[in-house]
Amino acid sequence: MYYCIKFTIFSCQNHTAMKKPLLIFAFFVFSLVNAQLNPGAPWMEGLTVESRTAPLKFQDIVDAANAYWKTHDKNAKGSGYKPFKRWENHWKNYINKDGYLPTSAQLWDTWLTKKAQIEAQRTSTSPQDAQADESNWISLGPTDFVNRPTSVANIGRVNSIIVDPNNPNTYYSGAPAGGIWKSTDAGTSWTPLSDELPQIGVSGIAIDYNNSNIIYIATGDDDHSDTISAGVFKSIDGGITWSQTGLNPTNSPGLMNDIYIHPTDSNILWVATNNGVYKTIDAGTSWTRTQTGNIRDIKIKPGDPSIVYAVSSSVFYKSIDGGDSFSISNIGLPTTSGRLVIDVTRASAQVV
Repeated sequence: MYYCIKFTIFSCQNHTAMKKPLLIFAFFVFSLVNAQLNPGAPWMEGLTVESRTAPLKFQDIVDAANAYWKTHDKNAKGSGYKPFKRWENHWKNYINKDGYLPTSAQLWDTWLTKKAQIEAQRTSTSPQDAQADESNWISLGPTDFVNRPTSVANIGRVNSIIVDPNNPNTYYSGAPAGGIWKSTDAGTSWTPLSDELPQIGVSGIAIDYNNSNIIYIATGDDDHSDTISAGVFKSIDGGITWSQTGLNPTNSPGLMNDIYIHPTDSNILWVATNNGVYKTIDAGTSWTRTQTGNIRDIKIKPGDPSIVYAVSSSVFYKSIDGGDSFSISNIGLPTTSGRLVIDVTRASAQVV
């Protein structure tokens, strides 16, 4: 699988005057890169969390990867060997005494503690001692993403994009590790909305059709696991501030992708995760897992929200009761598959 990474050069006119707490905070946030490796990686077969009764140890993952590359070409393009070795080199310093990696909840609690310390330092500093941020960063490019050759495009990835159902000029976009962004001029300019959250990926966005200020995001990078999930977050002010829902760092899976709101009852939502399908009937206060498995994609039948489709890497699921239960419907599909994704269209609701 081929992945593009965007590299844009910035220049700082005066970096010496940047606030020290901000630098510390930026470094800490960067350290919250994914601890749990993508369970869909080929060397993780047989070692996924859903097939074990206990969490995986760091060495379990390393041993599985080393065994995999004994029979596979680690130098082949897209093999995943280099990203894995970078992951291994980073997280080997963070395992606990029993050999386990930090959980999402542990990372979240650490971030909250660090954030509180930074805020306390800011408030304890007198106005006359406060140092102004005069960094004045400007972009030096590259910016020509359309005409550059594919092999050197480096334009990065966008996991999701959605148009406000009540305002066609307002877009929201989710990035693998850059959070959620908003445009109010049909994509001409963008503003980041999640800078006050730790580094997160956003793979699913849902907007309440009754109130465009209510937005839900499914966090984590569902494609390459660049960031882990911090759960489903909710905003009631158009993305200015965010709060945790009942699916949060204490109980959320490692990866999420699509999230949808019921078309006639906005208290009902579904989200697909690497630990199953979760459903809420109280606008995110509580969630129930209605299907297990590493769910790679989920869709709602146009015009009939009682029909919900979901897929794992090799299994197609269908629900006829609004996602409360699912049955397998694999007739006509390959018996083995590395990955399935699905889509539907309002132009022909019977087509999946």
